[in-house]
Amino acid sequence: MIPRRDFIRSGLVACLAGPVSADLTASRGLAVAATLKQRTFPHRARVIRIEELNHNIKRIRLKPLDPESFEFTPGQYVLLKAPADYITEFNKRHGTSHKEVYRHYSFASSPAEQSRFDVIIKRYDAPRGKDVPPGVVSTYVHRHLEVGDVVTLSDPGGKLYATNDSERPIVLVAGGVGAAPFVCLLNYFFEKKVDEKRDIYFFLGVRSRRDLILHEQFTEWSKTRAKFHYIPALSHPQETDAWEGETGYINVVLDKYFTEPFDADAYLAGPPIMIKYTREVLAGKGIKGDRVHRDRIRVRE
Repeated sequence: MIPRRDFIRSGLVACLAGPVSADLTASRGLAVAATLKQRTFPHRARVIRIEELNHNIKRIRLKPLDPESFEFTPGQYVLLKAPADYITEFNKRHGTSHKEVYRHYSFASSPAEQSRFDVIIKRYDAPRGKDVPPGVVSTYVHRHLEVGDVVTLSDPGGKLYATNDSERPIVLVAGGVGAAPFVCLLNYFFEKKVDEKRDIYFFLGVRSRRDLILHEQFTEWSKTRAKFHYIPALSHPQETDAWEGETGYINVVLDKYFTEPFDADAYLAGPPIMIKYTREVLAGKGIKGDRVHRDRIRVRE
């Protein structure tokens, strides 16, 4: 798998848990495009915790100001809109002309607790040697957002998780911050005791050890839940990583892990190039069609 990083100029969109500008819908699926066209932000939520998960990813805990009107299900996302005064300052600083800017962020906590929820947000800095600004909303979250602030949100949307009564294994494959929706799904699976009758395999691919998120939590789950299997992989491990786990792109690791065809329900979230090659691997194992579910939000800057 060849890594790809698209640095998008202002007026374009950006990542699963990263930037997406308000005026780009043409490249999306119809369902997501319909959601974007509504552009309504009826909810407010207060920041009650900010936690650094690694060098460029934070977990933000939010408490809806009106929890009775805010409800989400496993695998959904919410749009977070940057404040107008921040956008004005951003435009002045970077010579851009943004108006309304919002980004998709997957829920990354149990849907059983609706009175508060988490989102996991990666920071997108301006790339070296490129005449482009940093991520609009991710910069706001990482550089300006503080505990006690109130953010503006859309209704929850999307449907990554497909409920069924199957006892087939579940295969989750994430690239980087694409792990965010699976934090929600895994909490849901454990609460519903899905892991007591179905094997769950979670493949997480990142570049180096410093890019892992919630590694200790996933490792602990793999030790305490007999049917949960955590398979992290580093595509470009550093000498200082002292890494003894899997190496290589996550689709290659997946192909090596399952040597024979089998039947399973698969869920994918991450960069489009990762999803493309992972789907090819799954198809080669006999898993395709309605057995493969992916996050419809394109991973961007």
